[in-house]
Amino acid sequence: MTWLTLLPAAITLGLSIALGRFPLPLHPLWTSRVLCTVAAMTALATVGTFLFVAVNYWATLWPDAANRLPEWTLFGDDVPVPTPLGVAAVVLLAASLVTAVRLAVRWVAEVRAAQGVSLLQTDVPMALAVPGRRGGVLVSRGLMAALTPAELGVVLQHEGSHLRHAHHRYLALGALAAGVLPPLRSLNERMRFALERWADEDAAEAVGDRELVARTIARVALLQPRRPEPGPMGAFADSGVVRRVEALMDRAPDRNPIVGPVSLLSTTLVTGALALVALQIDRAFHLTFI
Repeated sequence: MTWLTLLPAAITLGLSIALGRFPLPLHPLWTSRVLCTVAAMTALATVGTFLFVAVNYWATLWPDAANRLPEWTLFGDDVPVPTPLGVAAVVLLAASLVTAVRLAVRWVAEVRAAQGVSLLQTDVPMALAVPGRRGGVLVSRGLMAALTPAELGVVLQHEGSHLRHAHHRYLALGALAAGVLPPLRSLNERMRFALERWADEDAAEAVGDRELVARTIARVALLQPRRPEPGPMGAFADSGVVRRVEALMDRAPDRNPIVGPVSLLSTTLVTGALALVALQIDRAFHLTFI
């Protein structure tokens, strides 16, 4: 093997870390899409690298058995994988798979629990966007009692935006990437904030009053108990309340009708190509990316 094998994962990981530190000058909807794409492709490239280093380490230990593998799954040279690198790849691959399964089980359990419980009967002030056929916007009796009709309309518009745009999928992918790769936690937090801002802007556009949306967010944040671990469902006051209120007190962000799609397309092409290279799919289809 050569150290170029690690290059796709290194590039995407570096890009993810950079995007986790520096904000994008895009509308929240495009920021969310770009960050989610980068997170997903980085996890794919990195875990794919773990997988193929582990496979080739296995081939180093048992060369005869490796003859049964497709040619594209091997590095294509006779240089054995160093034992420290091979063992590290096996351990990291196993840890990644265990983390992914654990998170998936927790997400499914959380969504099912929310679908099966009527939040309307609790005095705890809360609102959730629950995905699925039995889901919807759930608002507790306590929150309905605490808000005015106009403020309740803001909550419904905000949570409805989460459902319309399937934000739970963004949240799940971001949490999975951050769980498998801890350096992506900052990117995941930035993406969660962008998703809340996206829903805020949708609500402000729907009700036509940015100040009302800002005031409602602040009020609900003071009422709603903070969840210790955010899950795959959007909650009204989950993330960055102060910054969200400040953003709503300013003018609406530009929709970026050209820059946004171009940024998303270019990011997808670059990180997608790197992920394919890391998975060796380029060799399977006789393609060349780098």
